Amino acid sequence: LYDYTVAVDGVAWNQIFACVWEPVFNPKTQTVVAPVRIGSQWTLAENGNILWDRRFVQVWKQTFSPDGEKLAAVVAPKYGLWTVAVDAIPWKTTFRDMVTDTVFSPDSRRVAALAKEGPLWKVAVDGAVWSSTFDMAWKPVFSPDSTRLAARVEKDGKYTVAVDDRLWSHACDAVWDPVFSPDSRKILLTSIEGGTYYRRVVPVSEFTR
Repeated sequence: LYDYTVAVDGVAWNQIFACVWEPVFNPKTQTVVAPVRIGSQWTLAENGNILWDRRFVQVWKQTFSPDGEKLAAVVAPKYGLWTVAVDAIPWKTTFRDMVTDTVFSPDSRRVAALAKEGPLWKVAVDGAVWSSTFDMAWKPVFSPDSTRLAARVEKDGKYTVAVDDRLWSHACDAVWDPVFSPDSRKILLTSIEGGTYYRRVVPVSEFTR
């Protein structure tokens, strides 16, 4: 009843675990990595072999960096506390309710995620949490040069965009995900304000407190 494994192209791993979550492919090597339960704890296994020596109360939503060299996952280092671990090393900052939408920067060096505590959503990057909190937030977006981070957010019943913890000055009826220019100096902002649909290309420097 409690024997689980992963099958790849119809061939099952030789190893059996107490439970297994959704597997993903490494974009570089095409090996398969999945969260696995061993006894009462969780870790990650690759092609059936234990990949992370460290154990957690829970592990899931593993995400590879674009170059396939790093691996992040949502983990619970203690019961009821959530964070992100990169290559088995968890952030020091933890959250009570949820961590989701983990994303690597294009250069594979940075990691961002959303976190929820009570009714409030937060954006965390490289283990640090933005000071702004939101009624809702959507998956963060890194700039092509990996230096900036943006997110579509809801605050006080209105929608806007935040870049590096700085809110856009427009409070909108609807907002779409921001899109950085290839040189990372400008950002495309699409919104509905007062019944009018807008598409603006603005300098990133426009985002001020």
